[in-house]
Amino acid sequence: MSGPMAISSASQPSLYDREVAIAPERETRSHGAEQTEERYRALTRLLTVGVFRASRDGRIVEVNPAMVRMLGYASDADLLGLMIQEALFIDPLDWPRLRSQLARGSVERASMRWRRKDGAAINIRLSVHIGADADGGGEWWDGLAEDVTDRVRQQELLRRTERMACLGATLAGVAHELNNPLAAILGFAQLLLKDERNPETRHALETIDHEASRAGKIVRDLLTLARKREERRGRVSLNDVASYIVGTRRYALETHGISCTTTLDPQLPPVLGDRTQLEQVILNLLNNAEQAIRASRDAGGRIRIRTRAEESMVVLEIEDDGPGIPPNERERIWDAFWTTKTAGAGTGLGLTVVRDIVRGHEGEITVHDGIALEEGLGARFVVRFPAIPLRGVSGEALPETACRALDVLIVDADPQAASFLTAFLASRGHAALTVHDVEYATHLANHLTFDAVICDAGASDTGSALVNLRAASGLGGARFIVAAGEPETTAHLPVPLPSGTSLVMRPYDLEELRILLED
Repeated sequence: MSGPMAISSASQPSLYDREVAIAPERETRSHGAEQTEERYRALTRLLTVGVFRASRDGRIVEVNPAMVRMLGYASDADLLGLMIQEALFIDPLDWPRLRSQLARGSVERASMRWRRKDGAAINIRLSVHIGADADGGGEWWDGLAEDVTDRVRQQELLRRTERMACLGATLAGVAHELNNPLAAILGFAQLLLKDERNPETRHALETIDHEASRAGKIVRDLLTLARKREERRGRVSLNDVASYIVGTRRYALETHGISCTTTLDPQLPPVLGDRTQLEQVILNLLNNAEQAIRASRDAGGRIRIRTRAEESMVVLEIEDDGPGIPPNERERIWDAFWTTKTAGAGTGLGLTVVRDIVRGHEGEITVHDGIALEEGLGARFVVRFPAIPLRGVSGEALPETACRALDVLIVDADPQAASFLTAFLASRGHAALTVHDVEYATHLANHLTFDAVICDAGASDTGSALVNLRAASGLGGARFIVAAGEPETTAHLPVPLPSGTSLVMRPYDLEELRILLED
């Protein structure tokens, strides 16, 4: 060949030369892709929300550490390969809904419920979009999953609070209208029962007394449901409360083959508490024990309730032979809205309410394995309250009249309430003078001497008027009792109340009223 042809041939790069020439460029691109991929993986590892990739049929192929923690797995290897629709979705309809939405485009912040490894349900906010290889060789789903369980609980709690506030405004007016007539009905019935009556009349009076007391409790329970209410604290026997609650529930328990036995300490000291709230504590714990037993077997079971004195504490134990509470769940049972019951079977508030009531009474509650029942592991709730030392000889009959007659000033604009108080005081041997407003009562108390005052909280619109009455010259050593039909009437009272002032709620407990006046 001539020289020019040789030169021309030498100037053209061969296939090998061309491969060698572009190899560095490919290597540079590959290295850049690897760096991008590594940066992506580092970012997903740092995110606090769950990140996952799944194949189109739902098989998990990649997850970040936050996803592993959120779902309660030990490592990402435990999640890889699982079918997302079977392992995570609680509602089987959520999966076809998600696929249908993805067929039209990406899904943003869809709300649904997932299942953790331990079976617990969590609320998820899910965003998913479809990805594909550059050459169209395959498609996958990339998703972000945010655990919003706590946020949903807080929002639900806020909605409940708003509903309760609206309900409470209505109930406050209902309570005011019902408590005064109920107080008169209940009070006069109790006074009439003190006299000898023929059996038919006594039965009628006892029925009136019982039904009026029940109506008053219904009003108080409605107020408790709607809002925090003023408590009626006094000396309460846990033995009496436990016996009463067991008596009301015994038939329902025995219907399901559940026996409930009580071992009550006859020398148990009383506690200072609100009887209605203490009834709620025992009722909630008893209901929990019943539901645990019924969830674990078709029929049969045992519950045991015990009381005892322990140094300066009163101890209540409620134990069942159900399946018990796993140690890893014992802290969570006190959380609001947390429950192991099926949907609609419970709100998850029962034990939260119990704990708050116990703490509000300066007590403590703990949960343990059952130890006294022979069959089954069971659960044992132990509640401790500070005891009130027993004073005097128990069982002594009260005298029909007071040891010393008192001059009592009654301040109440309601004629029925004032009439009842006058009759009650007369039955105890006291003299009563009734006035309708605080201003006139103050005028009288500056000119006359009284041993005690019973003043309706709604008799004055200002706390200063009550303070002036308390400071009147004729009430120097007098006992001062403020009576209220519902918490709203106490809103204007001075806080704290003046020294020597007691607050009672209507309908009156006659024994409580007698103690405040005479003891």
